[in-house]
Amino acid sequence: MGPLIIKFMSRTWLFIPVFCVSFFLMAPQETKGKGILSKLKKSFKARIKKERKSPKPTSILYLGDSMSMGAFGKEFDIKMREAGFDVYTYVASGATTYYWLSQYEPIASDIGFWEKTPTVNRRQKIIKEVPKVESLIENWDPDIVVIQTGINLYSSLRSKRREKSDNIAVVEGLCRDMAKAAVRGGRRCYWIAPPSSHPERFSYALQDEMSSIMNDVVSPFGRVFDSREVTKFVDPYPETDGIHYGPTEAREWAQHVISDFMIYAGDDAVGRRALDPDEPFGTKDTEIKKAIPVDPSTIVWGEIDVKLRLKIKTEIPRVKAVTYRSCLVLYEYEVQEVMEGYYPYETLRVAHYGVFNRKYTAKSRYRLGFEKAWKMVPLQNYPTMRRLQMFDALDPDFDKPIYIIKQE
Repeated sequence: MGPLIIKFMSRTWLFIPVFCVSFFLMAPQETKGKGILSKLKKSFKARIKKERKSPKPTSILYLGDSMSMGAFGKEFDIKMREAGFDVYTYVASGATTYYWLSQYEPIASDIGFWEKTPTVNRRQKIIKEVPKVESLIENWDPDIVVIQTGINLYSSLRSKRREKSDNIAVVEGLCRDMAKAAVRGGRRCYWIAPPSSHPERFSYALQDEMSSIMNDVVSPFGRVFDSREVTKFVDPYPETDGIHYGPTEAREWAQHVISDFMIYAGDDAVGRRALDPDEPFGTKDTEIKKAIPVDPSTIVWGEIDVKLRLKIKTEIPRVKAVTYRSCLVLYEYEVQEVMEGYYPYETLRVAHYGVFNRKYTAKSRYRLGFEKAWKMVPLQNYPTMRRLQMFDALDPDFDKPIYIIKQE
């Protein structure tokens, strides 16, 4: 129906029926809620609701020795995945804590290696380098680090090359370093101590000693599961090796550990702890720090970031006594804090330029008690500097490396 036109006294009027206007006004109202914007809003709300219902799974880094290569490790790994965790499993037969720690030289394993992640599952007889725990943590960013270890530490604990007290200190140091590496960044540590062994392979007294060390040293950093409380080695010895369990006993052991771990992992505190990475649960690191015998030949000395206080300095003779235009001078500092990297000693020896281009440097005038934080690297990294004349009046100490300030 068209518009109605009326002529009146030479004027023309145009009338548009009201129902036409109503039609155009009402049309959008009839399609309300069906537009693209509305659909986008619904989609966004649905996605938010889904994300709230499906939080990111807790991730687990699982490290083990030969005990985890067979039925125990397989059962434990499967149950963790069935529970919905993201699991990254690395098992190296023959491994002990120093295999995993980056302060020690890379070590090969030629008796079996197992890697299983959400995308990879492979077993190898030989691996040139067992991966380091620090690198695995950096790669996978786990919430909880599970460490099954200890059997291969018995040899260290009963070594005839050292005093008994030194053996204990070595094992304590290895366990402490591993636990500290595991919790760095606020992660949680779950430590699976060895199961019972045949008493003719390892005496009950030795097994008690290992359990005691692990509980005392690792507990400040996380949960220790003492496997000896739920296991008993029943196979004959020496017909068997006295330490590795058959499939049936291994699965029974795994079930006990799984039950305990699920409670631990389901705790409200399963997320990252608001904790200094170098400080164990409720305990200052200085309260548990002990003098740990270290074999410097096994350590890869690398870059460190440390806070130091000058303890002893070598006095520089007259400039004319310097053979060349520049020389180094050796100082000894007290280590106040290791902020990055690995350095196990309480003192650090630093080579400074004492004379440079025939002039005394500012460092030659440092007073005892001077404090400073530096990034340091081993002197051996700079062969040309090692050829410089060095004045050294300190007592001999061939175990400690000499460091220099990193050249930026």
